[in-house]
Amino acid sequence: MKTKVAVPVALGLVLVAGAGVWVVAESGAEPAAPAVGSAQTADVAVRDLTRTEKLNGVVAYQDMRDLSAAQSGVITELPSVGTELTSGEVLMRVNDKPVVLLNGVVPAWRDLNSAVTDGPDVHQLETALLALGFGKPGAGYPDDDWSSKTTNAVKQLQKKIGAADDGVLSLGEVVFAEGDLHIAKLNAHEGAMTSPSAPVLTVQSTDRVVMVELEPLDRDLIEVGKAVEVELPSGDKAPGKIESVSTTLEMNADNKGVFKLTISLDAPDQVNGLALAPVTVHYVGTVVQQALSVPVSSVIGMAGGGNAVVVVAPDGTTKQVPVKLGEWGDGFVQVTGDLPIGTKVEIPV
Repeated sequence: MKTKVAVPVALGLVLVAGAGVWVVAESGAEPAAPAVGSAQTADVAVRDLTRTEKLNGVVAYQDMRDLSAAQSGVITELPSVGTELTSGEVLMRVNDKPVVLLNGVVPAWRDLNSAVTDGPDVHQLETALLALGFGKPGAGYPDDDWSSKTTNAVKQLQKKIGAADDGVLSLGEVVFAEGDLHIAKLNAHEGAMTSPSAPVLTVQSTDRVVMVELEPLDRDLIEVGKAVEVELPSGDKAPGKIESVSTTLEMNADNKGVFKLTISLDAPDQVNGLALAPVTVHYVGTVVQQALSVPVSSVIGMAGGGNAVVVVAPDGTTKQVPVKLGEWGDGFVQVTGDLPIGTKVEIPV
């Protein structure tokens, strides 16, 4: 949803430009000097017309997904919703045994111990343990082969989290996930039974982004990678960029079809503690490039219909020149007519 802003009225002629506040980037045009009499003038110039949309969004987490314990048993401890966990911390307890979170992209799929064959999951485990300070890098560590160094590092982790330090991580005792996790939802409760396929937690990345519900008519104005400015509830400004836009319409809470716009922040720490806080996104989108244009305030209505501008000759004489109007910018409008670049048009005071 975006804020609707009316376009200015030029000499009694309502110039509807759609939603949004309009701005313009000029291509070298100099400010106009006052003309003869009480009116001012402006040059007919080629300009890029752009529009600054004011979009309503919220601070949110991303990459929502479910996690299971990959084992059967009774859930004896769960984190609170909103908790943020890092690699090496206890994610939950099943049968009063800790399930530890470790950084990695390869899902845990087997028991990990000294009897396992070589594999990328062993390398991933050793890399995660090394990042936690368990073990020392060197020849054969980390690698795909389980060695005595691996066993010792696993025992150090187990001592830290309060598990039996046997150097064995059975399936279900470790969950690999990329990056830190934000606990978004509990899908089970303490005392409930769980199974390998049952989701216990719904988690998200701790990276905060801004989510916007974009109206379909505004989709063509949005360019992935373009810079934006996010206005926070405090009034502070947070720079960011458009990370992605959904390719299909999704139904929002009001049962309206919208595109989902994701904005990454240059400094995510600016929105710490602002999850689900409302924000305003200022986005400058190009409407038309290199358009012959004049100030909106120079356009007048003609008797019998149509529009015109008053051209001021070098000697101060004036004449009306009919024009056809095109795209709009903040105070500027694209025109077609007998108006060479550099022609001066009158702007009534």
